[in-house]
Amino acid sequence: MGVRVRILNGEYNLRADEDEGYLKGIAAYVDNKAKGIASSFPHKEREEISILTCLNIADELCKLKEKNRKAKEIIQRLIEKIEKNSK
Repeated sequence: MGVRVRILNGEYNLRADEDEGYLKGIAAYVDNKAKGIASSFPHKEREEISILTCLNIADELCKLKEKNRKAKEIIQRLIEKIEKNSK
């Protein structure tokens, strides 16, 4: 599927297996993040705003992955306790 999106006043054609709404949602998320950074740094070039946006989103992703890893560990410990107590 292909969809045309707008990010930081630039237009991009995206092609992916996901549906149009999903792709537009992701593009809107990136655009909002980029605009937030651009408003904090009005004199930065578009390329630098894009890099900062990527770094911020990567930071969010890494923190969520770590949170997910810790949650899985807790769940595994609880499963082990339940199994131990049910014997």
